[in-house]
Amino acid sequence: MKPIDTMDNNKPVHSIGTGIPTNMGLDHVGIIVPNAQAAANFLMEVFDAEFDWEVKREPTPTAGERGWSEIFGVHPEAYMPHVIMLKCGDQVLTQYIELFEWCSPDQYQPTGEGGWHKFSDIGNSYISFTVKDMDKVVKHIKTQVIPKWPGTRFIQDPPMQFPLRGEVCTSTFLVSPWGMWIELSCWSKSKEKGQLIKAQQAYEPNPLIGQPIEKLPTPAFMLDLDIVDHNINLMVSNIVGKGVAWRVPAKAHKCPELAQYMIEKGANGVVLLTLAEAEAFAAAGIQDIYLANILGSQEELERLSLLAKQVKRLCVAVDDKNYLQDLATAVQRWEITTPIEVLIELNINHNRCGVTVAEAVELARLAKAIELTTGAVIFSGITGYEGHTPILPSAEKTLGTQKAHEILAQAKAQIEQQGIQVKVVSAGGSCNYIDCLNLGVVTEIQAGGGALGDLLYCNKANLKEHGHQMGALILTQIISVPQDKSRAMGNAGFKAVGWHPFGGLPQPRDRHDLRVIGLSAEHTKFEGVEQTQSAELNEIVKKPANVERGDKIVLIPGYTDAMGFLHRKIYGIRSDRVEHVWKTVSNITWEH
Repeated sequence: MKPIDTMDNNKPVHSIGTGIPTNMGLDHVGIIVPNAQAAANFLMEVFDAEFDWEVKREPTPTAGERGWSEIFGVHPEAYMPHVIMLKCGDQVLTQYIELFEWCSPDQYQPTGEGGWHKFSDIGNSYISFTVKDMDKVVKHIKTQVIPKWPGTRFIQDPPMQFPLRGEVCTSTFLVSPWGMWIELSCWSKSKEKGQLIKAQQAYEPNPLIGQPIEKLPTPAFMLDLDIVDHNINLMVSNIVGKGVAWRVPAKAHKCPELAQYMIEKGANGVVLLTLAEAEAFAAAGIQDIYLANILGSQEELERLSLLAKQVKRLCVAVDDKNYLQDLATAVQRWEITTPIEVLIELNINHNRCGVTVAEAVELARLAKAIELTTGAVIFSGITGYEGHTPILPSAEKTLGTQKAHEILAQAKAQIEQQGIQVKVVSAGGSCNYIDCLNLGVVTEIQAGGGALGDLLYCNKANLKEHGHQMGALILTQIISVPQDKSRAMGNAGFKAVGWHPFGGLPQPRDRHDLRVIGLSAEHTKFEGVEQTQSAELNEIVKKPANVERGDKIVLIPGYTDAMGFLHRKIYGIRSDRVEHVWKTVSNITWEH
C-alpha cells in the first residue's frame, strides 16, 4: 500500500473507521522491568503516577505449571513475582502503565545503558509523558531527580523542537534508573486543552465555603459540625473506649466524604446496603466496607468479587448455603483470589433476613470449609439487626435488645463448639447502642444516625438522655405568605425533608414562634404559634406567621435516614457558616 503523505491536504477522509469495531483507544502500555517495585517507586515519585493495583506471586507454580510457557513462549521454570499497574493521567480508560517483573533461567540480558536495551534493539520501547511547562520540568529534574536517582540523565539538553500536527512539539528524553528512556513532550497548542494529573491539580475551594448559610441554595441539607463532633466524640468514648469496634451506616446520607470524616475521628469502616453504594464508596477511597445485604444475581456477585480487589476489607452478610457457594464461585473465577469476609446473618426477632441458630452453625461450618479449601471466603463471624426495637419505650427496647442478643450469644457459643472461632459479632444501631454495650455480646456496633442527630434519634429514641444533640438540619426558604399570614409556605417538601412515620414532621431550630403543620412534595407548610399562651394553656394557640417571602428557616428533620439520600450535596457548617461542601453519590447509586 502506498503510504499517505501526512502533509497532503487531499488525503482521503474516512467517514467511519474500518478497523476493529467499538475501539475506544489505547488502554495501557506493558513494560518488562528488572524490578517492578523500584520502577513503580520512580514513576510515582517523579511523574506522580498513581498506584492502581498489584499482583505478587511465589516462584511456584512456575510458568510451565501454569501453562504460560506454551501460551507466552517463556521458559517452563520462569515466574512473574510482581506486576504493578499505575495510572498516569485522569482519563477513565487510558494512560495506564503495567510493570512486569520476570525471573527466568534463560532471561535475555540487554547490553545497553543500565542493563536496558539499546535504543536500536528490536523490541525496545519507551513511554512518553506530556508536560505543560518544559522549562520547569527540566529545572526540576536537574535539581530534584538526577541527584536522587542514580543512573538518571537527560539525552537531549536543551530539548529539541520540531513541527508536528500543525503545532510545535518540544521534546527531550530522560533515562530512568533501570535504563529505559522516558520522553517528555510539550505541545504548543494542545497543552491548553488538556488538564494536569490529579496530584498536581490546584485545589479550588467551593465558593460557598466561608459564606453564611443564608447564601446557600434551598432546600439544603446541612450538618452542624460542632454538634456532629460532639456526638462523634460521645460515640467514640462510649463504643471504641470500651474496646468495641464502631462501624457507621452510610446508606442514609450516601456521602463518602462524611463517612471518611467519621472514620478519621474513630470509626473503623462503613455499612452499606446496596452493591452500587459499595462500589461508589470504594471508588471514593473508603477501604473498609460491610455490605449488609444479600445480592440477587450472578452478575452482581461478579461485581462484588471485583469490588474485593479495590478495597482493603470487604465483608458481606450471608443467610443461605447456595448463596454462599455462589459467592465463593464468583470469587474463584479469577486467577488471583481476593477473599471476601462473610458474616452469617441471624434472624434476631426482626423477621427480615437471617437464619436460625442451628442454620447459622451449618452455614459457619460450610463457610469455614470453603475458606480452608479454596480461600475464596473468610468466615469472620455473625450479625443480626434489631430493627423492631428503635423507638420502643426504653424498658421495652432494652428487653427487646436483650432477647435479640441472647440469640447471637447462643449462635456464637454453638459455632465455637464446632472449633470455629467467631471473631466478629456485629449488631446494634444508634437507637439501642447503649443497651448493646451494657449487654456485652457484640464486638462491633453499627450506628451512624446518632452521630448526626435528628428528632427521632434524640427524642423518640431517647439519645438526648445520653448527651446526644441534633446536628442534622434542612434550610428552607419562604416562598409564599398570604396577606392574612394565616400560613406560610417554604420550599422544602417531603422530596427534600423525606417522610417516615417514625420521624414525623420537621421542626424549626430557632423560630419557636413557628411550627410545621404539613409537607407536600415541594412545600413546607408553617403556621404561627403564640408561645406564651401555648405554654400556659398546654395547647397550641395560633397567631399570624411572622415571616416574609424570602426569609430562610432552619429546620430539624424528623428522620435523617429518610432524607439524606435525597440530596446531591451536604453542607458542613459551624456557627452558621459553611465549612465543607460534600458531594453524595445519590446520582450514581440511583443509576443501578
